[in-house]
Parts: sequence; structure tokens; C-alpha cells
Amino acid sequence: MQLAPNALYHIYNRGNNRQPIFFHDRNYDFFINKAYTELKSEIDFLAYCLMPNHFHLLVYTKPTCNAKEFSNGMRTLLSSYTRAIQRQEQITGSLFQQNTKCKELISNEYSLACFHYIHQNPVRAKLVTKLENWPHHSFNEYYTENQEFCNLYLGRKLIQIPTERELFYNESYQVISDELSSELF
Repeated sequence: MQLAPNALYHIYNRGNNRQPIFFHDRNYDFFINKAYTELKSEIDFLAYCLMPNHFHLLVYTKPTCNAKEFSNGMRTLLSSYTRAIQRQEQITGSLFQQNTKCKELISNEYSLACFHYIHQNPVRAKLVTKLENWPHHSFNEYYTENQEFCNLYLGRKLIQIPTERELFYNESYQVISDELSSELF
């Protein structure tokens, strides 16, 4: 993956043949902790969503980001996660699709739409009816001010996410048009 320093990226991948990649709650926890450990020296997490058969990361590359180090971190993340799931589920073969997608987000409009799109995934997939009920994304970090993986300050500054709780909540529920979604992803 070619990444430039000081840039926003939407990174995503899904299970090979749309198969599940997360089987238990502990798998989601293992993945996001491993992602944070492997990638934190190169990027800041601004948003994430882990779904049963795919994941989304919205990241900002640090000024010192080294594309090779980032690629190695992603490779380590995906291969070590795959090995753990293969042992757990007693399966073989590729867990993820071959190429993880990495799309640079140039404009503020697309960055904000991507941020909300990532959080809306569980509702769009009908896994939950309210954003705050999905435990495997960063919506609640922003909503409750409980920073765990995401750099909330940087996310608000770069993407212009509202700091006022009710405004953030209401904006998060605004529908993103299918036309804009297809342009982004």
C-alpha cells in the first residue's frame, strides 16, 4: 500500500468469498487490539467498524509514516489474525480477500461521509437498530468521550466532527446517499 504522510485513508477488506471473519466477541477484541498494536506507530485511528464479514478503518497517517512499515504492520495483522481464526475454527485457506483496499480521502465532504458511513454499517446491515448498540465500532468512543483506540481530538479537527454530543448524535443518523456511498467505496 502506498501511503503518504499527513493524509486520511479509508482501509477496508472482507472475508474471502464473503465468509465470516469474526466468530465470537473475543475475535473482534483481538483484531482491534492487534490492529492498534501493529499500526499505531504509523497512523492514528480516527474511526473503525468491525462487522461479521468485513472491517473498515479510517486512519490518518503520521508525519513520519513509512509506507513499508505500514504495509508490514497490515500484513502481520491480517496473517496473525488469520492463523488464530484457523486454529480456533479448525479451518484452512485464506480468510481475507487478496488485496486490502486503501482509498485516500481528499475532501472534507468525503471524509465526513466516510466517517458516518463506517459507523452506519451495522444499522444498514440490520444487525442493530441504533448505532450505539453495536459494540464493535468507534461511534461510542465519540459519543461518550471515552477514547480507547481513536484519536478523538484529531478526528474532530480533521473531519470536522461536532464536539457537542447531541449535534454529533443527530448528524450520525443522517442518511448518506447511495450515490455518495458508491463514489466512496
